Amino acid sequence: MQITSVSLKNIKSHRDKDLHFVNGINVLSGANGAGKSTIFEAIGYALFGVDARDFVGNIERFISIGAKKGEISVVFLTDAGNRYRVSRGVGAGSKWLLATEVGGIFEVEDHAGAQETEERIRQLLGLDSGRSLADQFKLVIGPFQNDFLGPFVLKQSTKRQEAFDEILGIDAWRKTYKGTSSLVATTKNKIEILNVEIAGKQEQVASLPDKKKELVEIIKDSGARQKILLEKEGALKKIDKQLVQLDGQEKTINTNQAEIKVLDNRIRDGEGKIADQKQRVIESEQAQAMLEKTKTGKEAFEEAEKELKNLRMQEQQRRAVEKEINELEKKRAKLNQTIEHEQREVVNAEKQLAEEERQLHSIRKGLAADKNTSDSAARLPKLREDIEKLRAVLGLLNGKQAGLQEGKEKLREGVCPFFKESCKNIIGKKPRDVFTERLEGLEREKNEFNHQIEALNREIETAEKAQQELNSLKVRGEEIEKQIKTLEKKRQDNDKRKSGISGLKVQQIEADKATEARKEDLKVFQDLDTKIKTLEGIKAKHQSDRDAFFANQKDAQDLKNRQEVLKKMLVLLDELAKTLTEKRTEIAQLQKVYDAKKHAEERSKKEELVAENATLRQQIENLGKEQNRIEGEVKKLKEIRKEIEAKLAERKKIEKKESLIKFLRNQIFKNVSTQLSDRFREEISLRADRIYRNIAETDEELYWGDKYQIVLRDMVDGQIRERTDDQLSGGQIMSSVVALRLALLQTIGARVAFFDEPTSNLDATRRENLAHAFRAIDVGREELTEHWYDQLFLISHDVAFTEVTDQIISLDAD
Repeated sequence: MQITSVSLKNIKSHRDKDLHFVNGINVLSGANGAGKSTIFEAIGYALFGVDARDFVGNIERFISIGAKKGEISVVFLTDAGNRYRVSRGVGAGSKWLLATEVGGIFEVEDHAGAQETEERIRQLLGLDSGRSLADQFKLVIGPFQNDFLGPFVLKQSTKRQEAFDEILGIDAWRKTYKGTSSLVATTKNKIEILNVEIAGKQEQVASLPDKKKELVEIIKDSGARQKILLEKEGALKKIDKQLVQLDGQEKTINTNQAEIKVLDNRIRDGEGKIADQKQRVIESEQAQAMLEKTKTGKEAFEEAEKELKNLRMQEQQRRAVEKEINELEKKRAKLNQTIEHEQREVVNAEKQLAEEERQLHSIRKGLAADKNTSDSAARLPKLREDIEKLRAVLGLLNGKQAGLQEGKEKLREGVCPFFKESCKNIIGKKPRDVFTERLEGLEREKNEFNHQIEALNREIETAEKAQQELNSLKVRGEEIEKQIKTLEKKRQDNDKRKSGISGLKVQQIEADKATEARKEDLKVFQDLDTKIKTLEGIKAKHQSDRDAFFANQKDAQDLKNRQEVLKKMLVLLDELAKTLTEKRTEIAQLQKVYDAKKHAEERSKKEELVAENATLRQQIENLGKEQNRIEGEVKKLKEIRKEIEAKLAERKKIEKKESLIKFLRNQIFKNVSTQLSDRFREEISLRADRIYRNIAETDEELYWGDKYQIVLRDMVDGQIRERTDDQLSGGQIMSSVVALRLALLQTIGARVAFFDEPTSNLDATRRENLAHAFRAIDVGREELTEHWYDQLFLISHDVAFTEVTDQIISLDAD
């Protein structure tokens, strides 16, 4: 993958900053306070989801002073060649959005929340290791400047081990071992609880035989009472049979009496309704006469209304013509204003373009560089070549000086280290004086070369400034040319605008003609208002006849229907009178047969039997409840007996689990973390050792030891010497950490990395070697390591990175 650009708005010192990156090594340089580290922080915040408080403590300090909100956008390419843009705001209401490029336009993807956005970005970056993007960035990909050495230099081995187990993702086994320590006590406690529960339930089951005996007695008593109830229910059925006949006679009498009352009410209501219907027939006859009287006036009204409707349509046509004339007059006035405005604007634009062209030509003449600047910039490649040669010679002198110093130390007693006897070359001399003259000569040569290098550095600095000035003049010249071309386009646009005025004048003439033509069309409507007024007078004259006609029309049309309804009402009234006579005759016959006294006696007997039966049913019901209660208790005791069996089985399972937990903790969880750590350290050590040797240019072997301790091995007097981190110099520690971090990045599969001032505590040689190591990894030199990263971002002031980097980005303090 490749980060192509980052855009910052109101982020710390960057009010509005856009930076573009290339594949390979990108170096950010600039004075302190220029905001170099802020660029890394912004990428970590937007692309990897790091909390802004991890950088500044208070999120408000991440926003530029005076601004309320900030925003960061990062554009990147995936391995598949697809372009994405991730943007994240800083401040209230900020959002984290991912957009994909489609047809040159970024379209925001629809995500449910920040967690789904992070998951999507993690897949695109190929960092789907289960750990959050923020943790991967802070721990490995882009450690903060003050955390670069981080856990590598922790003195407590336990804390250092926990930190690197977390980075490598193997801390889960160690945490599992610690976390399961309570499971043994938990399972033991469960077994004790089950023992108590089993003992209590066994005491309850002891009463089961007595409950069964009590249940048999209750069932026997309930059967005897049910037999008595059956005998009484037989007697009750006989009485019910007699009561059915008596109740039927009583009900028939009561029903007929109610029907007679209803018939009386219906006859009275019918007589009233017949009187009302007769009145409605009279009203319909009167309405029929009114229709004949008003028919002529109503027809005259409708004829006038029909003609008036046609005139109203003509009135609408006249309004449409008047509206069109009004719009044409407005259009004509607007065209007049537009023509005058365009003529003024064209003249003003011609004057302004002429003035801008004169100024641009004047500026272009003043952009020529002086001869001294050009000559100084031309010498830059030669100066760099010369200084590299001097540095090479100086390196050889350093090697000679180290060899002489070692010989001086070995011969300080005058004994040859090879033959173990007095050295014949220094007989009669002091051992230390043999090398003194040579060392002093070398020191003088080194001082002379150092002076020459310092002088060349000053000349290179002057030449670089001259080159920058030439580049700046070239850019400004190209910009002036672009502006001149832009002026030419503006002049062409102004000419087109000028030619468009003629078209506007043609439109103005056409509008004048159209207006006059529509005014002629209005003359056909000159008598329209008089005709409308005449017809409205006719309508007013016959309005009363028309209203009276429609007011009586409904009643007149309903005459026949009302007459038929009246006839039906008279027939129904006669039928009701006949039915009433029949009901009165029927009820008289029923009252002769029905015996009210016998009916009351049978009801009394039934009530006594119902009461006795109810008492027996209640007794039987109570016995049933008692039976159900005891049956429930027996059932519950049987269930308890089953629960005891289940508890015994559960206890057996838990005892097996207890044994399994002890086995897993002691045989697996306790050892897996250590085994994984050994494997990772071995793999990372092999990669880091090759990188370290390249940086330090030494035969020392870098090894990541037990509990992640940094160890350097070498041969001294034929014996293997091991030095741990507390015995190493600052340069050795920094070189080792850089090598290990690069190997860690390759191990977790990261294709991009960020290093903030990685050359701290390194001497000039190691800084230069580190720069060449980065380039060697980038091109995949097999003696160092395979090519694994797509982009490397560095913050450094070191000139050693100048020749190996793919792009140097200089930041100026705002």
